[in-house]
Amino acid sequence: MSGPHGRGDVKSFNMVKRNNVIIQGEGCQSPHTRNCFLATSVMGCLVIVLGLLVLTMAPSFLSSMILKSLALSPGSDRLASWLLPPVEAHLTAYAFHLTNPDEVLKGGKPVVQEVGPFVYRAVTVKDSLDSETGQSQMNYDSLGSTITYRPRKIYHLVSGDPDNTFITVPNIPLLTGFSGIRDSIGITKGIAKNVMLNNGRGTPFVNVSFTGLLWGYNDELPCFKLTRPEECPPPDGEIDIFSIDEDDDDDWGDEDWKRRKRSTENEALTSRRSSDEDLSRIKRSSLDLDLRRLNFSMLEKPKAELVNCRCEWGLFRDKNVTIRKPVTINHGMKDLSMKGWVEQFDSSTTLGWWEDGSTCDQVGGQDGATLPPLVSQYQEMVMFISLMCRKINLKFEKITTHSELSTYRFIPPVNALGSHTDPDPTKVNLANSCYCRESKGFSCLKSGVLNLEPCKVTPDLPRGAPIALSFPHFYQADPSFREAVEGLRPNKTLHQFYVDIEPTLGFPLAIRPRFQLNAIIRKDPDIAVMSNFPDELVLPFLWAQDGFSEPSSDMASAIRFGLAAPHRLPLLGGVVLLVLGVTMLLVSVGWWAYWARRRTMEEEIPLN
Repeated sequence: MSGPHGRGDVKSFNMVKRNNVIIQGEGCQSPHTRNCFLATSVMGCLVIVLGLLVLTMAPSFLSSMILKSLALSPGSDRLASWLLPPVEAHLTAYAFHLTNPDEVLKGGKPVVQEVGPFVYRAVTVKDSLDSETGQSQMNYDSLGSTITYRPRKIYHLVSGDPDNTFITVPNIPLLTGFSGIRDSIGITKGIAKNVMLNNGRGTPFVNVSFTGLLWGYNDELPCFKLTRPEECPPPDGEIDIFSIDEDDDDDWGDEDWKRRKRSTENEALTSRRSSDEDLSRIKRSSLDLDLRRLNFSMLEKPKAELVNCRCEWGLFRDKNVTIRKPVTINHGMKDLSMKGWVEQFDSSTTLGWWEDGSTCDQVGGQDGATLPPLVSQYQEMVMFISLMCRKINLKFEKITTHSELSTYRFIPPVNALGSHTDPDPTKVNLANSCYCRESKGFSCLKSGVLNLEPCKVTPDLPRGAPIALSFPHFYQADPSFREAVEGLRPNKTLHQFYVDIEPTLGFPLAIRPRFQLNAIIRKDPDIAVMSNFPDELVLPFLWAQDGFSEPSSDMASAIRFGLAAPHRLPLLGGVVLLVLGVTMLLVSVGWWAYWARRRTMEEEIPLN
């Protein structure tokens, strides 16, 4: 065994073992394999670098892309959410019931009682289709930076019983008529006074349902100048001086008249039924109902109208469904900081209500439905409120929270409606001097109350309507207004106008414009029923809040994702890339280490 034959076997065995190692190693250490692992190590380094770039640079890039997507560009998701907001808005209204009208007519102090709330869902259609042309009421300025739309607001009752809630409130049509003849003299004023008192309700205060006050009740005075259809007799108490003579050979008998009147009433009833059916569709509406295509012509109503030969007038009768004046806003595609800025109202850059050439009469301010991003606590926000006939400044108050989202609350400062002549330095507002139209014969009211008569002027109402605007319960107004009326209790929480804005993306998570309408009642010795009033009494009769107090869950979720995406997505992507790159690099390094060790082991094997 230890002879030559045995030594040959050992040598042969070592050669075979060495050759086996060489043969096994040639496949794994071939040039192709080495290049493969070398490429893997290079790629791993590149992926690591890419991961670091994603972690450091992607957040700002993604943020800029998200901000850019906020413009109201055609076909964008942002435009779609502006047209169909992911949150339901509501109009919540309250009335001030005058409990002692007889005493007030004799000069007593008014005592009012708040009645409500009555809640209406408010749906805004910005792109309804014209019934004749089929064209959208929303249009882009192809050469500029604006979008123009004509909104329709559709209200339907959600809670409360306004049909059976009766209130005593100022008779706005009669007070408007008296205001128009206040400066007249002699027989002209007397005739006009008698016509007004003998048509309609004929008293400064009326008792109507809340539904009637808003959407329409019977009062013949507002229709006095309207042309009555020939089939409609004059209203009760009015003599038709143009009636047919008894000796006329007209072949219309009593039965013909009744038949004609019934026919007219049936036609009106059919029309109203069609309108009611369309309104019922709106009340049952869901996202699958295209409100743009409704037959709005059957639903639109003027403020005063003859219905079944009876006049109907309502404070907001022409605000429900009826298309409103065009509003032109900046869409933000060229300059995102200008998104939502009102450029024109009613196709004009001026309002035509306030001092000519003044900032008050200049169109501007934000459209409350869409705001620019990157809101600062230190900026002053200006909003245009068409119902208020003006812009209003808002300032940062505090940080609030909605659905775990931090927001900036903006509110009107204490002197937002301040008079330019107020001796109180905290309430005086010199910038409001151009809202005073005393030179045109309109009274300028004390701080906190704005005379809206100038913006109610029409060809038929050259003196406008005696309406004044304030915050509810005369919140932040001069104390004299509250002292003149009993039953008002201003409360910051309940009556303050506010907007809560998510500052990064600029979405309003709560917006509550709150306003109060007041009748301006002036003493007039020439009219008996007006002779015992104070020289000027501002009497509240309605206050309301529009908008919403909380975002919907879908809206909040979308905003949270938009805020988190610039940080979470790059973090996730960067970590994945880093892990992948490090893995690739470790595999390559491990391979080199493994085969370096095998080669060392190979060299240690003896050949004999």
